[in-house]
Order: sequence, then C-alpha cells, then structure tokens
Amino acid sequence: MEIKLEKQSNLSGDGELASQGYGKVSGEALESFDPRLQLDQACDFFRQYGYVVLSDCLIQSELLHLNEFFDRTQKEFPEKWGLGARRKPHHHNQGLIFSQPLLDHPELDPYTQHRSSYPVVSELLGGEECVRFSEFNFRETPENAGVGAMNFHHDAVQADRFVRTPYYPCDWLCAIHYLTDATPETPAFCVVPGSNRFKTLAEAYDLLGEKYVEVPIYGQAGTCVLYDTATYHTRYDGDGVQSRRTWHQYYARGGWLPTDTRYVRPPAPVLTDWNLFPERLAMHADPAKRRFFSHWNTAQCDWVASGFDRAVRESMPRGQQ
Repeated sequence: MEIKLEKQSNLSGDGELASQGYGKVSGEALESFDPRLQLDQACDFFRQYGYVVLSDCLIQSELLHLNEFFDRTQKEFPEKWGLGARRKPHHHNQGLIFSQPLLDHPELDPYTQHRSSYPVVSELLGGEECVRFSEFNFRETPENAGVGAMNFHHDAVQADRFVRTPYYPCDWLCAIHYLTDATPETPAFCVVPGSNRFKTLAEAYDLLGEKYVEVPIYGQAGTCVLYDTATYHTRYDGDGVQSRRTWHQYYARGGWLPTDTRYVRPPAPVLTDWNLFPERLAMHADPAKRRFFSHWNTAQCDWVASGFDRAVRESMPRGQQ
C-alpha cells in the first residue's frame, strides 16, 4: 500500500521564509552525550536547552530485534499500523504508527525502562520514584512518502510553566530512539533549543533573537533524543524518498513538589485519554513496577474495573491497536 504524507501549510512560522518554521537551520556540529559516562552533563544540557541527544543507546541486537518487529507486525497486523482502508486521522501526517504495541507484545516490556536512556530520564524527572510511564509507540515514515512539512509544535504543556520556580523537573518528556540512521536525506527530528517557555513559535523567534535556531538531529541508529514536551519541534522530511523508523516513549512526572513559593506542584496530569496499560504491567508483582505504570486515565480505570475484558478494551479509542 502506498503511503503519502498530507502536506501542511506553514502556520507556526513564516511561509514566505521557509516551508517549516523560519528556515534558520543550524549548520553547527551536533553535541551528544554518552548516557553511561556523561549523565550529569547530559542532564545539565537538557535543563538549559529543553532537549539532549544521547549516543549509542541501543546495541545492534536490539536494533535487529525492533526492526524485525516492524517487519513482522506490518505483515501480520497491517491495520494496527494504519495500513489499509481504515487509516485514522493520526496517521495522515505521521505515515505509519503502531500506537499501543505493549498491549499484546510482552517481549517489548524490557524496553520501557531501558538501561541506557532510562537513568537519564529518571534523573531529569526527580528520581526513579517520580517517573511514570505514559505512552510507547512505533512510527515509520515509509519510502516515497513525500514531504509533509509538519508544523513546529509542542506536545502536552502546563500553563504554570511560565511562572513556576524552579521550572524543572518538567511535567512530561519524550524519548525518541532512532531505529534507522537519520541523515539529511531521511526524515529527522528537529528542535528549537530553549523554546519550552514560550507560548508560540513566533514568540520564541522574536524573544530568542540571535539564539533562535532550528536544529535537525541527525544520527546513527541507536541514537536517542530526550525532549521536554513543551519544547517546539517537528519532523524534517528529507528528500521525501528515504524512510525512517523510530520508537517514541513518553514519561510523566509523579509526586508532589515544593516550590520557591507556598505553591506545591501536583503530579503531571495523564498525557492521553486513550492509552492503556496491560494487566501484566498495571498489576505487576513488583511494587516499583506497579508505581511506574500507575498513571491511569479514565479508560484504563474502566478497563481495570471490567477485569481487563477484551471487548471493553476494543471499544475504546485505539483499543484494537
């Protein structure tokens, strides 16, 4: 099945200057960190710029395993990827997405707290007891998908990010692991450093001034990018011919935090109203694992109350994925 991206108009930046953003693209060498040897430096960089690049997070056997999973499940369960007549709105500018692979594939469980990237996530969110699982999905921009020109955007945000002190830890962060190489010819994640405290990309462009820059993140398969969900980002399309595969995992901040005022920050809200955690994880024998998978939305509560009934799950948005 031929998959084509739906091209967007540049509404977040200036369409007269560029097809995406403002066209002020960085040409400098990308700074990255070894998460095993440079955890503190990686966290400092993240807190300054709202993102960080971690090198060599996945080993070759893991890359082979995950790419084999893509190949196999696209053949066995094409509808779960958005292959077929029932493509949903979230597929149209994303290519292919397998939204909830954890539901039926326990072989993926070890990746949810990966030994390379997870210690950095834990440090950034205030310690392992404060990390909550939010979402795990796989994405692919297939060959010859064309140019989607996705707008720069942020993901989930909290209004208090403009006034709270201290700002960190952030409320949510995402880890994008590259499963194939990202080059100027392929799609690649792109971020605006330091843009996580602005209401719009235009405001970031105006107020950051000379510091405003759009940074495409190219890297070998196994690279991981962590970003604060409030940081403006997009997908650069490359030549519209080459493909890209990624694994996206979102985390939320749990726990109650003191601030510099009398205000106490509550835990971050749930990220989506549809994501589900399977019984083996939500009811795990290990209390620490249960805490990690305790950030339930209403859909999850209803599914648990039903005794994890399959029909109840499949009645929910993306419950068949």
